[in-house]
Amino acid sequence: MFKHKKIYMMPIIGFLAMILITTLLLKLPVCNKTQITNIDALFEATSAVTATGSSVKDLDQQFTFWGQLILLIAMQIGAVGFIIFFSLLFMISKRKLKLSDSIFLSNEINTNNYMSIKNKAKKIVQYTLVIEGMGAFLLAFAWIPRYGFGKGLWYSIFHSVSAFCNVGLDVFGSESLCAFQEDIYINCVLIGLMFLGALGFFVLENLVEWITTRKKSKIQVESRLVLCVSFLIVGLGILLIKVFDSQMTILQSLFCVITARNTGLFTVEIGNLSQMSQFLIAIMMFIGGGPGSNAGGIRVVVFAILILTAISNLRNREEVVVFYRSIDNKTIRKATTIFVIDLLIVFIGMLAITLTDKQSLLDTLFYVVSTFSNTGLSGIDMNHLTFFGKCISIAIMYVGKIAPITLVSLFLPVENKKNGIKYPNMDWML
Repeated sequence: MFKHKKIYMMPIIGFLAMILITTLLLKLPVCNKTQITNIDALFEATSAVTATGSSVKDLDQQFTFWGQLILLIAMQIGAVGFIIFFSLLFMISKRKLKLSDSIFLSNEINTNNYMSIKNKAKKIVQYTLVIEGMGAFLLAFAWIPRYGFGKGLWYSIFHSVSAFCNVGLDVFGSESLCAFQEDIYINCVLIGLMFLGALGFFVLENLVEWITTRKKSKIQVESRLVLCVSFLIVGLGILLIKVFDSQMTILQSLFCVITARNTGLFTVEIGNLSQMSQFLIAIMMFIGGGPGSNAGGIRVVVFAILILTAISNLRNREEVVVFYRSIDNKTIRKATTIFVIDLLIVFIGMLAITLTDKQSLLDTLFYVVSTFSNTGLSGIDMNHLTFFGKCISIAIMYVGKIAPITLVSLFLPVENKKNGIKYPNMDWML
């Protein structure tokens, strides 16, 4: 059954192996201040590798420096290694791809040039190290004077990686960054890291080329679409949160909107927000960030294509157009498939969590969307999750990371339909 499905088996087995190795390392006595159960170690490992950021433990109280270092390495490999892995996978799959294969790869790679894959992988590492290094350098100015050189430097490095990789783990305790909610400097640095991390490596590459060689290159249509939709979501999100929670400052609202695009750090307790704000954040988490980024969700390009398709249909137009470019039917089918499958996974996850953990409907929806989109925000007390609730959460994080289309395509039968066969059309009642 899996003979022709090696392209799907590789990420499934690869990330499972990463999670298990991280779990074993986190179980070592040298990594823990207090004993940790197997399920909690597995939960923390899955959260780090999948760039989710959910935690059932206070990282500062549970893990020693070595345990936190293991989490940092897992975050970095799970984020950057994920993109590089897909780059190499695309390079070695020198065959005509089916629609499911194309969906599987297109979220991570935007090139058909096999010779450029190696250079793109190098640029991904370079951009990551440079941006995270700059972030740690800037955060050090605030945290070294506050916590001392060793602790302040470690905090700066850890949270710079966590923010840019869109993980959202922190070592400040259950209140996360609430102590810095009025600190404009720290907020701006973290907001910048989270926003850049959610754009996607290939959008960053395009922007760097445009800035450095403005006459020779231009911002591509895909990059323009990601930037426009991202800024629109951020602007509209800030406005609506201010309407729903007027006590929130502009800075707090901005941080809340940026982190909702799949990071998980917070300066305001999610449980203190109104239900309308929580529902809005859940929608933003489901949309996620740009393609090729560490963010989860359906991705902003899929969301934009669905909206543009609906507008085109309402206007009775034959083509879906953006920036004077037509979107072909194959791309629209991809976007629709991704949306439907992701929505179905969220619905199944809600049913499962409802059976194991008695929470309100909104809290369950918020938590499942957050877990599936690898965001890590939660309005419930993670310490009160049942054993089965943790197991379901681990499964949702894992599926959200490797993309549901991967699992679905793995179990679909190989189609042997002869090329050239066409079936008659008919008008359907909708």
